[in-house]
Amino acid sequence: MHCPECKTLNEANAAICGSCGLILLSAQPKRRLDDQTVQKRRSADQGTTACTFCGGQIAANAIRCRHCSEIVNEEYYRERAQRTRSRVNYASWVAYLFGLGALLVFRPVGLMSIAAGLLLSIAYYAIPVEPPQKKRVSFGTFLKRQLKMERVAIPIPALRNKKLIFVGTPLIAALVGYSANLILLQRPVDEVIESNAAFQGMKVSAHYQYWVVPGVVVYDLESVGVKQKPIDVHTALLEFAKKVKEKRYSRVDLSYKGVTKFSIDGESFTRLGEEYAKRNFDYVLYSFPRLFDARDGATKPSSPSDREALIQFHEQWYGSDPMTVPRS
Repeated sequence: MHCPECKTLNEANAAICGSCGLILLSAQPKRRLDDQTVQKRRSADQGTTACTFCGGQIAANAIRCRHCSEIVNEEYYRERAQRTRSRVNYASWVAYLFGLGALLVFRPVGLMSIAAGLLLSIAYYAIPVEPPQKKRVSFGTFLKRQLKMERVAIPIPALRNKKLIFVGTPLIAALVGYSANLILLQRPVDEVIESNAAFQGMKVSAHYQYWVVPGVVVYDLESVGVKQKPIDVHTALLEFAKKVKEKRYSRVDLSYKGVTKFSIDGESFTRLGEEYAKRNFDYVLYSFPRLFDARDGATKPSSPSDREALIQFHEQWYGSDPMTVPRS
C-alpha cells in the first residue's frame, strides 16, 4: 500500500505510514480488548468435563448433560429446590392462617384448611435439598438432610395484595359461616314450617351460638301466630329434632326473641328426634320437660303431673308474652 502523503510503499495491513507516520484510513485497527474477550469465551467453551452420571463429555459450565439430561450443576439444583420450597412454605402458612380464621366460624372448613397446610408442610420436607448422588446414602443421613431447617426466601405480596388478604379472609370466613348456618340449620327449620299449615305464622331462627360456635345450636322462637297452640310449637321443635338427628351437637338452647330459656345436651336432643321418628309420643311429650335445664330466669317444671309439667314448660318458654298466651 502506498502512503497518499509521501507515496512510500508500506505493507498491505499497515496501520500507519512507516515514513511520515500518517494514519492509513483504509486499514482497520485491531481491537485487542474484543479479541481477548472472544478468546476467553472460546477457551471456556472449549473446556470440557465428564458427566458424573453417564461419563459423557460436556462443557464445564453446562447445567444439564446433553447425553443423559441429568442436572450436573449442583448450585443450580439447590437454587431451584430453594425456590420451590419457598413457594410451598408460603402456601402452607396461608392455609394455616385461613384455617385458624375459618375455625372460629365453621369448624369443618377450618380443619380442612389446616389439614391442607399440614400436607404442604410435609411436601416442603419431601422436596430434595441436594442433587441426586451416585452413591447411596443411609436413610438416617437422608432424613437428617431433609429435616434440616433452611432459610427460604418467602415473597411478601404487594401492598394491595396484602389488603386483599387481610380484608378478604374475614369476609370469606364470614360468608362460609353464614352459609353454614343457613344450609345446615335454617333451611331444615324453614322446611318444617312450610310442611304443615298448622305452623304458618310461626317464625323460628336456628343458628349456631353467636353464629360462630358449631357445637351449640340456638333454636330461637321469634314469634308465634295467634292461631298456634302449644302442641303446634312443640311439634315443630320435634320435627326439627328429627331432621337433624344424624348430626351431633354438644348443646341445644331454646330461646324466645333472643333470650335463652332452656337448654338440653346434644345426646338428649338427638334421642328426642329418634324417639319422635319412632312415634314414641309418651317420651317426646311427657318425658320432654324433664330433659331441659332452666336458663335466664326460667324455672324447671315442678308439677308431678306430666301434662301440667309440659304446660308449665311452654309457659316458661314463651307464654309470659301477652300476645302468645298458650291456649289448651
